[in-house]
Amino acid sequence: MPTLVAVIPHPDDESYSFGGTIALAVRSGWRAVVLCLSAGEGGERHDRPPSAPRSTAVTRLEELARSCSILGAVPLHWRLPDGGFARAPGQSSKLARLFTELGPSLVLALGADGAYGHPDHLATHRWVLRAWHSMRDPRPALLLSAFPPGLFLPQYQKCADGGLLGSPPSLAPGDIGASAPHYSVAIRPVRETKLAAIAAHRSQLPGGDPETLFPPGVVRALLDSECFVDARGYRDKATAALLTGFEASAG
Repeated sequence: MPTLVAVIPHPDDESYSFGGTIALAVRSGWRAVVLCLSAGEGGERHDRPPSAPRSTAVTRLEELARSCSILGAVPLHWRLPDGGFARAPGQSSKLARLFTELGPSLVLALGADGAYGHPDHLATHRWVLRAWHSMRDPRPALLLSAFPPGLFLPQYQKCADGGLLGSPPSLAPGDIGASAPHYSVAIRPVRETKLAAIAAHRSQLPGGDPETLFPPGVVRALLDSECFVDARGYRDKATAALLTGFEASAG
């Protein structure tokens, strides 16, 4: 059974970034593993009054398990400090060992912009890329989420205003988004599955509405297709055919 591994920094990143592609892969007979590097204990809660980080971590890992169950994936987690990836060196070598152990044919991760410039997202991207470069051939295909330019600018600005992106932020507004992805996966047949996976992260959703995860319009724009940049820097025919096969499984 071929294996897909998705590497994410926080619970819920799997759902909005590539939940549809994961669901399609599972429908195609693939094993899917979601590695979450933190428990998201620093996240703001919307389901109850603020709670201690330990309690939030328990809740968010339970939500991750529900999301992965909806998508058909197996969750793993490392419990790195949420918001403190800069204090957690050595993760690239750990990732390389995990990739060797799991033997994926396909790895999914956030792109160079981290969707909206979150420092933990950017660190995860760098670690995955270094791990992938360190591997011997044949390496798995590494696909990096590519969101339309401007889509996540409201979230970027919100986080920047809140001081979450550093002072100054590592990325400028013009760095957010990818204008020329190599692949686009049609996920409309599994859009309700993706929405349900987002909704599983109840503690992060004002009013429990999955579309409130981000500023208005963002989630709705993520329900028709998921786009990716190939870490090799070009569109690979075999990988394109693989993704087309995922789409065909939904028919």
